[in-house]
Amino acid sequence: MNTMQQISRRRKRAHARLVALKSPVCGAFLEMEKAAFADRTLSKRHKELIAVGISVVTDCESCMQWHIGQAAAEGASF
Repeated sequence: MNTMQQISRRRKRAHARLVALKSPVCGAFLEMEKAAFADRTLSKRHKELIAVGISVVTDCESCMQWHIGQAAAEGASF
């Protein structure tokens, strides 16, 4: 398994554990994230590209992987 697959696997496991806890804080975060990335003045694609940049600056590999995938799913090309 390569590094990116390991990062993805760890992120998915951590996310599943948080969701399983049914924490109101986690639920509120997911709702905030959904609202923040909704198409409005800026499209979701543009917001995801901004998030890619933030992920690079903060050196968060898991974040980079997630937001690159989300941006590509919204039609961004790199």
